[in-house]
Amino acid sequence: MASTTNAYVRVKPTRKGPAQTYTGTADAIDISRGDIHILTPGSGANATTLADPADTDEGRVIWIKNGNAQANTITITNGLGGSGGDYDVLTFTNVVAANVTLRAYGQKWYMVGQHLTAVA
Repeated sequence: MASTTNAYVRVKPTRKGPAQTYTGTADAIDISRGDIHILTPGSGANATTLADPADTDEGRVIWIKNGNAQANTITITNGLGGSGGDYDVLTFTNVVAANVTLRAYGQKWYMVGQHLTAVA
């Protein structure tokens, strides 16, 4: 976490490697496997979960993309910015282009960009 003497957060370099694909209906996103994640369940929507980042993930940026025309969801453990149940579910519009970019700061996820993604 950023100290009072070092208030900016350094962006961690993107981890090289292939995109991680999740094909189930209730997957947990594993950020240790890379920074690009694609939700492509075989049939129906994928209700994924995303745990809060660890202190060692400070500044990390991940990108999650909808890989099919389903309204896939991501439930963030303690919500965006630690907001709890108010902003903890991201729902992709049922188009392949829907996506979200999240950044770790203070052991919480913050949305830095999205396309066709609703927050509730």
